[in-house]
Amino acid sequence: MLTLSLAAGAVFAQTEAYPSRPVKLIVPFAPGGSADMLARVLAEGLSKGLGQQVQVENKPGATGVIGTTEVARAKPDGHTLLLGFDGTLTIAPFIQKNVAFNPSKDFAPISKLTDVAFVVVVNPSIPAKNMKELVAYSKANPGKLSYASPGVGSTAHMLGEQLRLEGGLDWVHVPYGGSGSGKFIIDVIGGSTPAAVISIAVAAPFVRDGKVTGVGVPSAQPNAALPAVPTFAQAGLGQFNVASWFALLAPAGTPVAVVSKLNTEVAKVLATDAFKTRMAAAGMDVTPSSPAELGALISADSKKWAKVAERIPKAD
Repeated sequence: MLTLSLAAGAVFAQTEAYPSRPVKLIVPFAPGGSADMLARVLAEGLSKGLGQQVQVENKPGATGVIGTTEVARAKPDGHTLLLGFDGTLTIAPFIQKNVAFNPSKDFAPISKLTDVAFVVVVNPSIPAKNMKELVAYSKANPGKLSYASPGVGSTAHMLGEQLRLEGGLDWVHVPYGGSGSGKFIIDVIGGSTPAAVISIAVAAPFVRDGKVTGVGVPSAQPNAALPAVPTFAQAGLGQFNVASWFALLAPAGTPVAVVSKLNTEVAKVLATDAFKTRMAAAGMDVTPSSPAELGALISADSKKWAKVAERIPKAD
């Protein structure tokens, strides 16, 4: 009994002492984007809850791999955290060469933060109002349909390839890389790129104005921002439902008590109206989780995208 009491006391003391200095929140992307915005809003709330400053540091490069690797190698004491992105954690290891971290072994999951919903859009000249009609059009016009995504290894790219490999869509990927969704939605409107897998936050105004046609959302229910756009399930493609996501993680080996404290403080921040409002304006749904739930998601997504990745070329 004495041993158990001493152990419990040590864990309690360790949790109470954390954090003992400012905490670094590594964002593996450049300033100014949605990831950076999310991190700064989260850091502001966590700073108040933890009683120590949470400082955002941008470490961009290699589609998030550089900053993510830095956190994987950091001291596991809870003072270095990662704003994790599904594309980096569950796709990059299977698409990029020489990725030096294992998403399931090198991180301690803390909490999922937000989902970013997608929509498949086409230029209005494409005679398709839903995914079933788009598949039929692509088969009737083999090799003529292409789709844009933010880049090789993005969640949008992998969804597009999954639809090509398993969903019957005959289309060719056009990666836009650093030019981003703002560029390729203009090209879809102009018709130089006939289709795209794109975030609803970017596409919604153009769908509502009729400048592009929303043919499908990869979710079980219609999206509130585009309620008239049919779901994948309505076209018999519900098995391809997917959303991109952000999460908070620490290096593997971070004490369970510290992870638990962080999960509790994150949940408090995510529950505030101010946080929900900021995320909604950016097209994100707030989706907190337990550490175990996040770990299971990383494992499941890694297995899913590995199967797709082995059938497409690896990126440098």
